Amino acid sequence: MTSFSAINYQSLIDTIDQEREAKYQRYSREIESLIGRNSENLHALVRIIPYMMGMEASLISAKADVVFKTFDRYWTLFQIQNDIEDVRFYDSSNLLLAKWGNFEADDYRDNLLLDHIHEVNLHEQPATLMICAESCTQYIIEPLLVEGRRVGSMVIGSSLVDVFLNFKRASGSDIGLFIKRSSMPGRTDEMLNNGSMNIPDWGVHVAALTDSKKNFAILKKTAMAYPELEDINQGIQNKWNSRYHQIKLLPLQGIRIADQAQLVIITEVTDIVRAIQDSIWRIVVIGLGSLLLSGIILFSILSRSLSLLKHLVSIMPLLAGGGFGRFRNSLDSGWKKRFFKDEIDLLQEASLALSQKLENLEEKVAYRTKMLVSQRDELSKEKVFIENLLDTAQVIILTQDSSGKIVVLNAYGEMLTRYSESELRGRYFLELLAPDSEQYNLDRHLLEIRQSQRDQLRHEAVVLCKDDSKRHIAWLHSRLTWQSKDDPSAILSVGLDITEYKRVEGHLAWLADHDPLTNLYNRRRFSEELEQILAWAERYQHPGALLFFDLDRFKFVNDTSGHQAGDAMLKMVADMLSRTIRTADIAGRLGGDEFAIILPEITPNAAVEVAKKILGCLSETQLTLHGRTHSISASIGIAIFPEHGNNVHDLLAAADLAMYQAKEIGRGTWHVYSSIDQARERVHTLVYWKEKIEHAHAHNQFLLYLQPILSLSDNRVYRYEILLRMRDDDGTIHLPAAFIQAAEHTGLIHKIDHMVLRRAIALAARINQTGNSPIGLSINLSAHAFNDPELLPAINQALSTWQIDPSLLIFEITETAALDNLPGTRNLLRELKQLGCGFVLDDFGVGFSSFYYLRELPVDAVKIDGSFIRNLASNPDDLILVSALCTVAKGFGKKITAEFVENQEVLNILSKMNVDFAQGYHVGTPVPAEEIFPDKTK
Repeated sequence: MTSFSAINYQSLIDTIDQEREAKYQRYSREIESLIGRNSENLHALVRIIPYMMGMEASLISAKADVVFKTFDRYWTLFQIQNDIEDVRFYDSSNLLLAKWGNFEADDYRDNLLLDHIHEVNLHEQPATLMICAESCTQYIIEPLLVEGRRVGSMVIGSSLVDVFLNFKRASGSDIGLFIKRSSMPGRTDEMLNNGSMNIPDWGVHVAALTDSKKNFAILKKTAMAYPELEDINQGIQNKWNSRYHQIKLLPLQGIRIADQAQLVIITEVTDIVRAIQDSIWRIVVIGLGSLLLSGIILFSILSRSLSLLKHLVSIMPLLAGGGFGRFRNSLDSGWKKRFFKDEIDLLQEASLALSQKLENLEEKVAYRTKMLVSQRDELSKEKVFIENLLDTAQVIILTQDSSGKIVVLNAYGEMLTRYSESELRGRYFLELLAPDSEQYNLDRHLLEIRQSQRDQLRHEAVVLCKDDSKRHIAWLHSRLTWQSKDDPSAILSVGLDITEYKRVEGHLAWLADHDPLTNLYNRRRFSEELEQILAWAERYQHPGALLFFDLDRFKFVNDTSGHQAGDAMLKMVADMLSRTIRTADIAGRLGGDEFAIILPEITPNAAVEVAKKILGCLSETQLTLHGRTHSISASIGIAIFPEHGNNVHDLLAAADLAMYQAKEIGRGTWHVYSSIDQARERVHTLVYWKEKIEHAHAHNQFLLYLQPILSLSDNRVYRYEILLRMRDDDGTIHLPAAFIQAAEHTGLIHKIDHMVLRRAIALAARINQTGNSPIGLSINLSAHAFNDPELLPAINQALSTWQIDPSLLIFEITETAALDNLPGTRNLLRELKQLGCGFVLDDFGVGFSSFYYLRELPVDAVKIDGSFIRNLASNPDDLILVSALCTVAKGFGKKITAEFVENQEVLNILSKMNVDFAQGYHVGTPVPAEEIFPDKTK
């Protein structure tokens, strides 16, 4: 059994070691992946710089002052949005033209970069390196090509802080960065030892560390126990603050000197260690138990011959205790009769006879004793019961004499009031109550009970305890009908502690009126206050104002830094409002990031000044969380009462419209509502369609229509274009032109894009599950799709869910949308092509740079704009233009689709021009998808 325990222990240790090694290998791969993605992001940033306004001309000029002046206006944007710490431009002769950065001058860094600049300019190949001094920075060096010629190279560097933070979020373990002090040129030992993040025992500087306060203390303690850094290469375990941590070094790839910088992984293993300890204890207990069991078995074998005698000796004390029946039963059950009797059998018979005689004597004595004590027991039972009841009941129980003085107090009353019974005995009951409690003639009512004029009294009062604490007690006083000289009690008072109930009742009342996050009034209470102030203003003819605002780019803060950052920002705004507005003003949070302020007895000009003051305070407030700094701004709408409304609904609506107008003017500003404002109807329409879009999305009222696309080579339909429609509650079908612009203005366009993608891919999977000829779908992307970082993951997830061939999906984007964001369009097209999807450039020919896009964008096909096709049979100019467009598109190897084909004559002309596909009312009108491909599962 002991060997088995040892084998289990060793197996447990081996399993834990294997899991730990696999976990560190996974950590190493995760870090390499994060650094690789950071490198790809830096490469992408470098490639878009030549396309920035003014950069081509400045780079071609190769003049330092021109390059500096042009790029300097973008430097802050790169710092804030992309966490860039160093940017440098070199000409083709390796001379530094301009640089921006957060580092001090460092010859080591400059010389190392210059060596790589020489190689990049020589071979025209990008380079990646990592430089570790006081911290580690990842650099990307790429040659710059403008209009086909080489103009130099660019260096861009980014800190690894975001890599570490992403690693912690992904793995749950903490990570740090060690830099050998010997690899930090220009830093003396005195300078390094003075740093708060240095570990002299290991000779390293801690350049970065998640949860630095706790983990730095862990590392310092570990360094004292393991002074050699090599000791933790294989991973060591350390105990800190009753918690166990696993510490291990990982190499940092991509630096010039292999051991110049290393990563340290700190993983809390308290649960694992305690599990091992528990397993060891279980193994020890099992081993000891096995040993004890063996001893018992051995003892039973050796002592079997003495068991009968031992049994007799063990039950002998029962005779002295009066257990005669148990003695005989035990003796008979443990004794086996034998044919031949020996001395032990004779001893057993004598013991039985002795027990019979002793039992007879005991019964006579017990009978007389019972008669003596029975009366005493009966008398004491009632007293004991009452005393126990008083002490165990979770209520205050006390009695008062005929003058109102306390006579008796139970144990619970002593515990609750902190007074002992002796301290309260002889004091008046009313002295126990707090002076500020509302007694409602309590002394008179208690006198009526003492004088037998009433039987009971119920009331609530505040009891002042000995420690000056106060307890809310519900009292019930009852008249006692008997009195004696020994107990002069006349009133029984029972008190139930309702302090916690009162506290919860008060808190619930507060929650009913307030927003728990900001402590401001909620929408319900704010509306009540506004209604009262409006009635007061109407009665006394005092004007006032209502300010309504929400925070600009609040969703961006939630998306980038999490809802914790959003909550912190809302609290900061609420605190600012409490400090800024007057005492008589009322502020409330109406929901989300919407706030409102009631300004009673104020003129319109003064209300505008208050709005300006609030905007000024917001502009001076910044939120910094997890290394990100967010500025705060708002758009404020101002409505004056009673001029703009004399009820809550109208006034809030006016302030809301004014707020939307402020957003139209420019974020971070204010606007006073005006009934003749020209933008009012447009803003009202925007709000109207925003509500309709959200309602349609919530109630699944968006419809997918299909329009066939005819293949002119064999006159068959292999593909359909998906068109979006919205059904109103009254059955009206709205075209996209009615609501898409509102969706773009309100930020709902991304939600519509994702919905269309998911439903279109599900539809493609359903109509192609029969195994017949595959049917493709063309899906239109909005102009905002290229600014949506969640679009590609949504497509990947839908493809993975429905398991369809990506080549069945063809995405369409208009030429004007591609012009707005050419780098984004190129990147998205490249990623979609890698998935296997197709791409069509819609409205081809309407832009002056259409041919340029054919060369720059990896599209599969073009769709000639319908304005050229509709009158093709009657307009020679259109005929010449379409012919030219077809020639160019075919020259680039692109398929051609013509839309707006409305008659057979146009279709015949397109066939002669070798157009591949045709679409229009002559081919087929848009119809609901369910009519063409009904869902047979429903």
